[in-house]
Amino acid sequence: MRWLLLIALFIYTLKAAVFDPNDPKKIEVLKHFDIPKSFLNDPDLNDIYDLRKRSCSLNGFANSIENADVFIPMISSLISQSDLPAEFLFIALAESGLDLLPSSPRTGPSGLWQFMPKTGQSHGLEITAYVDERRDHLKSTRAAITYLSQLHRQFGKWYLALIAYNCGDGKLSRAIRKAGSDDLSILANPNKEYLPAVSRHYIRKIIALALLGSDHVFLEQIQYDHLIGVASENPIATVYLPAGEEIDKIAAVLEMPKQTLKLLNTHLKRGVTPPSHSSYPVYIPADKLALLEKNYHPQGLQNYFVMHKMKAGESLASLSRRYNVELKEIILNHTVKIPISSSFIKK
Repeated sequence: MRWLLLIALFIYTLKAAVFDPNDPKKIEVLKHFDIPKSFLNDPDLNDIYDLRKRSCSLNGFANSIENADVFIPMISSLISQSDLPAEFLFIALAESGLDLLPSSPRTGPSGLWQFMPKTGQSHGLEITAYVDERRDHLKSTRAAITYLSQLHRQFGKWYLALIAYNCGDGKLSRAIRKAGSDDLSILANPNKEYLPAVSRHYIRKIIALALLGSDHVFLEQIQYDHLIGVASENPIATVYLPAGEEIDKIAAVLEMPKQTLKLLNTHLKRGVTPPSHSSYPVYIPADKLALLEKNYHPQGLQNYFVMHKMKAGESLASLSRRYNVELKEIILNHTVKIPISSSFIKK
Protein backbone atom coordinates (compact mmCIF):
# COMPACT_ATOMS: atom_id res chain seq x y z
CA MET A 1 0.00 0.00 0.00
CA ARG A 2 2.83 2.38 0.90
CA TRP A 3 4.45 1.82 -2.50
CA LEU A 4 1.17 2.53 -4.26
CA LEU A 5 0.85 5.81 -2.38
CA LEU A 6 4.43 6.78 -3.27
CA ILE A 7 3.84 5.96 -6.95
CA ALA A 8 0.60 7.96 -6.98
CA LEU A 9 2.37 10.90 -5.33
CA PHE A 10 5.19 10.70 -7.89
CA ILE A 11 2.73 10.69 -10.81
CA TYR A 12 0.83 13.62 -9.31
CA THR A 13 4.07 15.56 -8.88
CA LEU A 14 5.01 14.98 -12.52
CA LYS A 15 1.58 16.06 -13.69
CA ALA A 16 1.53 19.15 -11.50
CA ALA A 17 4.95 20.29 -12.74
CA VAL A 18 3.93 20.65 -16.39
CA PHE A 19 5.64 24.05 -16.62
CA ASP A 20 7.18 26.63 -14.34
CA PRO A 21 4.45 29.14 -13.34
CA ASN A 22 7.18 31.71 -12.72
CA ASP A 23 8.66 31.42 -16.22
CA PRO A 24 8.84 35.06 -17.46
CA LYS A 25 8.13 34.02 -21.07
CA LYS A 26 4.91 32.32 -20.06
CA ILE A 27 3.89 35.21 -17.84
CA GLU A 28 4.46 37.51 -20.83
CA VAL A 29 2.21 35.33 -23.02
CA LEU A 30 -0.61 35.64 -20.49
CA LYS A 31 -0.04 39.38 -20.35
CA HIS A 32 -0.64 39.58 -24.10
CA PHE A 33 -4.04 37.95 -23.51
CA ASP A 34 -4.75 40.37 -20.59
CA ILE A 35 -4.69 37.39 -18.21
CA PRO A 36 -3.01 37.59 -14.76
CA LYS A 37 -0.05 35.27 -14.16
CA SER A 38 -1.97 33.46 -11.41
CA PHE A 39 -3.90 31.65 -14.16
CA LEU A 40 -0.76 29.60 -14.87
CA ASN A 41 -1.72 27.64 -11.76
CA ASP A 42 -5.09 26.68 -13.22
CA PRO A 43 -5.20 22.84 -13.06
CA ASP A 44 -7.33 22.47 -16.20
CA LEU A 45 -4.91 24.69 -18.14
CA ASN A 46 -2.04 22.48 -16.97
CA ASP A 47 -3.89 19.36 -18.10
CA ILE A 48 -4.64 20.79 -21.54
CA TYR A 49 -1.07 22.07 -21.88
CA ASP A 50 0.24 18.59 -21.13
CA LEU A 51 -2.18 17.04 -23.63
CA ARG A 52 -1.33 19.55 -26.39
CA LYS A 53 2.41 19.15 -25.78
CA ARG A 54 2.17 15.40 -26.27
CA SER A 55 -0.01 15.87 -29.36
CA CYS A 56 2.30 18.49 -30.90
CA SER A 57 5.31 16.28 -30.17
CA LEU A 58 3.77 13.67 -32.46
CA ASN A 59 1.99 15.80 -35.07
CA GLY A 60 3.27 19.36 -34.80
CA PHE A 61 0.95 22.35 -34.53
CA ALA A 62 -0.80 21.78 -37.86
CA ASN A 63 -2.31 18.76 -39.58
CA SER A 64 0.13 19.20 -42.46
CA ILE A 65 3.69 20.53 -42.36
CA GLU A 66 3.24 21.66 -46.00
CA ASN A 67 0.23 23.77 -44.98
CA ALA A 68 2.17 25.11 -41.99
CA ASP A 69 5.06 26.19 -44.23
CA VAL A 70 2.69 28.32 -46.32
CA PHE A 71 -0.04 29.52 -43.98
CA ILE A 72 1.75 30.18 -40.69
CA PRO A 73 4.00 32.86 -42.28
CA MET A 74 0.99 34.29 -44.13
CA ILE A 75 -1.18 34.54 -40.98
CA SER A 76 1.74 35.84 -38.89
CA SER A 77 2.46 38.53 -41.48
CA LEU A 78 -1.14 39.80 -41.49
CA ILE A 79 -1.44 39.70 -37.68
CA SER A 80 1.81 41.66 -37.33
CA GLN A 81 0.16 44.49 -39.31
CA SER A 82 -2.83 44.61 -36.93
CA ASP A 83 -3.42 45.37 -33.26
CA LEU A 84 -3.84 41.66 -32.43
CA PRO A 85 -1.25 39.95 -30.23
CA ALA A 86 1.11 37.73 -32.24
CA GLU A 87 -0.15 34.72 -30.25
CA PHE A 88 -3.52 34.98 -32.01
CA LEU A 89 -1.95 32.87 -34.73
CA PHE A 90 -2.91 29.97 -32.49
CA ILE A 91 -6.62 30.68 -32.98
CA ALA A 92 -6.35 29.43 -36.57
CA LEU A 93 -4.31 26.46 -35.39
CA ALA A 94 -6.91 25.66 -32.72
CA GLU A 95 -9.85 26.23 -35.07
CA SER A 96 -8.76 24.25 -38.12
CA GLY A 97 -5.28 22.85 -37.57
CA LEU A 98 -4.71 24.46 -41.01
CA ASP A 99 -6.76 21.59 -42.43
CA LEU A 100 -8.34 22.91 -45.62
CA LEU A 101 -11.00 20.24 -46.09
CA PRO A 102 -14.45 21.75 -45.43
CA SER A 103 -16.32 20.15 -42.53
CA SER A 104 -19.80 21.17 -43.67
CA PRO A 105 -19.56 23.70 -46.48
CA ARG A 106 -23.27 24.45 -46.74
CA THR A 107 -24.30 25.14 -43.15
CA GLY A 108 -21.31 24.47 -40.90
CA PRO A 109 -17.99 26.21 -40.26
CA SER A 110 -15.34 26.32 -42.96
CA GLY A 111 -11.88 27.69 -43.68
CA LEU A 112 -8.77 28.39 -41.61
CA TRP A 113 -10.82 30.42 -39.13
CA GLN A 114 -13.92 28.19 -39.20
CA PHE A 115 -16.42 30.94 -39.98
CA MET A 116 -20.08 29.99 -40.01
CA PRO A 117 -21.85 31.12 -43.22
CA LYS A 118 -23.80 33.96 -41.58
CA THR A 119 -20.80 35.25 -39.63
CA GLY A 120 -18.57 35.08 -42.69
CA GLN A 121 -21.04 36.98 -44.85
CA SER A 122 -21.54 39.61 -42.14
CA HIS A 123 -17.81 40.29 -42.35
CA GLY A 124 -17.74 40.65 -46.12
CA LEU A 125 -16.94 37.09 -47.19
CA GLU A 126 -18.78 36.13 -50.36
CA ILE A 127 -20.48 32.72 -50.59
CA THR A 128 -21.93 31.79 -53.99
CA ALA A 129 -22.11 28.87 -56.39
CA TYR A 130 -18.58 29.73 -57.54
CA VAL A 131 -16.72 30.94 -54.45
CA ASP A 132 -16.70 30.47 -50.70
CA GLU A 133 -14.47 33.18 -49.31
CA ARG A 134 -14.46 31.63 -45.86
CA ARG A 135 -11.90 29.37 -47.57
CA ASP A 136 -10.03 32.35 -49.04
CA HIS A 137 -6.97 32.29 -46.79
CA LEU A 138 -6.14 35.99 -47.01
CA LYS A 139 -9.67 37.42 -47.01
CA SER A 140 -10.81 35.18 -44.14
CA THR A 141 -7.72 36.07 -42.09
CA ARG A 142 -8.37 39.77 -42.60
CA ALA A 143 -12.03 39.21 -41.67
CA ALA A 144 -11.02 37.33 -38.50
CA ILE A 145 -8.62 40.13 -37.53
CA THR A 146 -11.38 42.72 -38.01
CA TYR A 147 -13.89 40.63 -36.06
CA LEU A 148 -11.51 40.00 -33.13
CA SER A 149 -10.57 43.68 -33.00
CA GLN A 150 -14.27 44.58 -32.84
CA LEU A 151 -14.81 42.10 -30.01
CA HIS A 152 -11.82 43.54 -28.14
CA ARG A 153 -13.25 47.04 -28.40
CA GLN A 154 -16.59 45.70 -27.17
CA PHE A 155 -15.30 43.75 -24.15
CA GLY A 156 -11.99 45.48 -23.40
CA LYS A 157 -9.81 42.40 -22.90
CA TRP A 158 -8.26 40.04 -25.41
CA TYR A 159 -9.24 36.83 -23.62
CA LEU A 160 -12.85 38.01 -23.64
CA ALA A 161 -12.60 38.66 -27.39
CA LEU A 162 -11.40 35.08 -27.82
CA ILE A 163 -14.26 33.64 -25.79
CA ALA A 164 -16.80 35.75 -27.71
CA TYR A 165 -15.25 34.55 -30.99
CA ASN A 166 -16.06 31.01 -29.89
CA CYS A 167 -19.49 31.32 -28.28
CA GLY A 168 -20.77 34.69 -29.49
CA ASP A 169 -20.90 38.08 -27.80
CA GLY A 170 -24.46 37.49 -26.54
CA LYS A 171 -23.55 34.34 -24.58
CA LEU A 172 -20.45 36.00 -23.17
CA SER A 173 -22.39 39.08 -22.07
CA ARG A 174 -24.95 36.88 -20.29
CA ALA A 175 -22.15 34.87 -18.65
CA ILE A 176 -20.51 38.05 -17.33
CA ARG A 177 -23.81 39.29 -15.93
CA LYS A 178 -24.52 35.93 -14.29
CA ALA A 179 -21.02 35.68 -12.80
CA GLY A 180 -20.94 39.31 -11.75
CA SER A 181 -17.38 39.46 -13.09
CA ASP A 182 -15.34 39.20 -16.28
CA ASP A 183 -12.38 37.63 -14.47
CA LEU A 184 -11.26 34.54 -16.41
CA SER A 185 -10.78 32.32 -13.35
CA ILE A 186 -14.41 33.01 -12.41
CA LEU A 187 -15.95 32.86 -15.89
CA ALA A 188 -14.08 29.66 -16.79
CA ASN A 189 -14.70 27.92 -13.46
CA PRO A 190 -15.82 24.40 -14.46
CA ASN A 191 -17.96 24.09 -11.33
CA LYS A 192 -20.05 27.19 -12.08
CA GLU A 193 -20.84 26.68 -15.79
CA TYR A 194 -21.14 30.37 -16.58
CA LEU A 195 -19.67 29.59 -19.99
CA PRO A 196 -20.42 26.57 -22.21
CA ALA A 197 -17.98 23.71 -21.59
CA VAL A 198 -16.66 24.00 -25.16
CA SER A 199 -15.76 27.67 -24.59
CA ARG A 200 -14.03 26.93 -21.28
CA HIS A 201 -11.93 24.32 -23.08
CA TYR A 202 -11.39 26.59 -26.10
CA ILE A 203 -9.81 29.49 -24.21
CA ARG A 204 -7.51 27.13 -22.30
CA LYS A 205 -6.54 25.31 -25.50
CA ILE A 206 -5.46 28.52 -27.24
CA ILE A 207 -3.55 29.69 -24.16
CA ALA A 208 -1.86 26.28 -23.92
CA LEU A 209 -0.80 26.41 -27.58
CA ALA A 210 0.52 29.95 -27.15
CA LEU A 211 2.48 28.86 -24.07
CA LEU A 212 3.98 26.01 -26.10
CA GLY A 213 4.87 28.54 -28.78
CA SER A 214 6.97 30.44 -26.23
CA ASP A 215 9.09 27.35 -25.55
CA HIS A 216 11.92 27.68 -28.07
CA VAL A 217 13.54 24.41 -27.03
CA PHE A 218 10.31 22.55 -27.70
CA LEU A 219 9.85 24.32 -31.06
CA GLU A 220 13.32 23.24 -32.13
CA GLN A 221 12.55 19.66 -31.13
CA ILE A 222 9.48 19.54 -33.36
CA GLN A 223 11.11 21.66 -36.10
CA TYR A 224 8.72 24.62 -35.87
CA ASP A 225 11.25 27.16 -34.58
CA HIS A 226 11.54 28.83 -38.02
CA LEU A 227 7.77 29.31 -38.34
CA ILE A 228 6.36 30.46 -35.00
CA GLY A 229 7.10 33.66 -33.13
CA VAL A 230 8.48 35.43 -36.21
CA ALA A 231 6.48 37.80 -38.40
CA SER A 232 7.65 36.22 -41.63
CA GLU A 233 7.19 37.80 -45.01
CA ASN A 234 3.98 36.69 -46.67
CA PRO A 235 4.95 33.99 -49.23
CA ILE A 236 1.69 34.45 -51.18
CA ALA A 237 1.18 37.01 -53.97
CA THR A 238 -2.23 38.23 -55.13
CA VAL A 239 -2.98 38.62 -58.84
CA TYR A 240 -6.25 39.68 -60.48
CA LEU A 241 -7.41 37.47 -63.34
CA PRO A 242 -10.42 37.80 -65.69
CA ALA A 243 -13.71 35.98 -65.20
CA GLY A 244 -13.76 32.29 -66.07
CA GLU A 245 -10.01 31.76 -65.86
CA GLU A 246 -9.05 28.18 -64.98
CA ILE A 247 -6.69 27.37 -62.13
CA ASP A 248 -5.35 24.38 -64.08
CA LYS A 249 -4.24 26.71 -66.88
CA ILE A 250 -2.53 29.07 -64.44
CA ALA A 251 -0.70 26.13 -62.85
CA ALA A 252 0.64 25.18 -66.29
CA VAL A 253 1.75 28.76 -66.93
CA LEU A 254 3.53 28.78 -63.56
CA GLU A 255 5.07 25.36 -64.20
CA MET A 256 3.81 24.01 -60.90
CA PRO A 257 1.54 21.11 -59.80
CA LYS A 258 -2.18 21.80 -60.10
CA GLN A 259 -2.90 20.60 -56.57
CA THR A 260 -0.33 22.98 -55.09
CA LEU A 261 -2.01 25.97 -56.73
CA LYS A 262 -5.47 24.71 -55.81
CA LEU A 263 -4.29 24.54 -52.19
CA LEU A 264 -3.82 28.31 -52.31
CA ASN A 265 -7.23 28.84 -53.91
CA THR A 266 -9.61 26.42 -52.19
CA HIS A 267 -12.26 29.17 -52.19
CA LEU A 268 -12.76 28.66 -55.95
CA LYS A 269 -15.36 25.91 -55.83
CA ARG A 270 -15.23 25.03 -59.53
CA GLY A 271 -11.57 25.72 -60.18
CA VAL A 272 -12.33 28.90 -62.14
CA THR A 273 -12.63 32.58 -61.29
CA PRO A 274 -16.32 33.52 -60.89
CA PRO A 275 -18.09 34.83 -64.00
CA SER A 276 -19.89 37.40 -61.83
CA HIS A 277 -16.65 39.45 -61.50
CA SER A 278 -14.79 41.14 -64.34
CA SER A 279 -11.60 40.32 -62.42
CA TYR A 280 -11.00 38.28 -59.29
CA PRO A 281 -8.02 37.71 -56.95
CA VAL A 282 -6.07 34.49 -57.35
CA TYR A 283 -3.18 33.52 -55.08
CA ILE A 284 0.14 32.26 -56.36
CA PRO A 285 3.56 31.72 -54.73
CA ALA A 286 5.30 35.08 -54.53
CA ASP A 287 8.37 33.67 -56.24
CA LYS A 288 6.25 32.77 -59.30
CA LEU A 289 5.06 36.32 -59.94
CA ALA A 290 7.67 37.14 -62.59
CA LEU A 291 6.88 33.91 -64.45
CA LEU A 292 3.16 34.77 -64.56
CA GLU A 293 3.86 38.26 -65.88
CA LYS A 294 6.08 36.79 -68.60
CA ASN A 295 3.94 33.85 -69.79
CA TYR A 296 0.29 34.56 -68.97
CA HIS A 297 -2.09 35.63 -71.76
CA PRO A 298 -5.73 36.04 -70.67
CA GLN A 299 -8.44 34.61 -72.91
CA GLY A 300 -11.57 35.61 -71.01
CA LEU A 301 -14.77 33.56 -71.10
CA GLN A 302 -14.77 32.25 -74.65
CA ASN A 303 -16.38 28.80 -74.92
CA TYR A 304 -16.89 28.59 -71.15
CA PHE A 305 -19.89 26.58 -69.96
CA VAL A 306 -21.38 25.73 -66.59
CA MET A 307 -23.19 22.42 -66.11
CA HIS A 308 -26.42 22.89 -64.15
CA LYS A 309 -28.47 19.96 -62.81
CA MET A 310 -32.17 20.76 -62.96
CA LYS A 311 -34.05 20.88 -59.66
CA ALA A 312 -37.75 20.68 -58.88
CA GLY A 313 -39.48 23.95 -59.72
CA GLU A 314 -36.78 25.17 -62.11
CA SER A 315 -37.42 25.92 -65.77
CA LEU A 316 -35.27 26.90 -68.72
CA ALA A 317 -36.81 30.37 -68.51
CA SER A 318 -35.78 30.76 -64.86
CA LEU A 319 -32.24 29.59 -65.70
CA SER A 320 -32.12 32.07 -68.58
CA ARG A 321 -32.91 34.89 -66.13
CA ARG A 322 -30.55 33.58 -63.45
CA TYR A 323 -27.53 33.24 -65.74
CA ASN A 324 -28.45 36.20 -67.98
CA VAL A 325 -28.22 34.26 -71.25
CA GLU A 326 -30.59 33.83 -74.19
CA LEU A 327 -33.00 30.90 -73.87
CA LYS A 328 -31.97 29.56 -77.28
CA GLU A 329 -28.31 29.32 -76.15
CA ILE A 330 -29.06 26.84 -73.35
CA ILE A 331 -28.31 23.22 -74.32
CA LEU A 332 -30.63 20.68 -72.71
CA ASN A 333 -29.42 17.13 -72.00
CA HIS A 334 -29.40 15.10 -68.78
CA THR A 335 -27.98 18.29 -67.30
CA VAL A 336 -28.33 21.80 -68.64
CA LYS A 337 -25.27 23.26 -70.38
CA ILE A 338 -25.27 27.04 -70.01
CA PRO A 339 -22.81 29.30 -71.86
CA ILE A 340 -21.32 31.95 -69.58
CA SER A 341 -20.23 35.40 -70.69
CA SER A 342 -18.92 38.46 -68.96
CA SER A 343 -22.47 39.83 -68.95
CA PHE A 344 -23.38 37.28 -66.24
CA ILE A 345 -23.56 39.36 -63.03
CA LYS A 346 -26.08 37.50 -60.87
CA LYS A 347 -24.81 35.39 -57.94
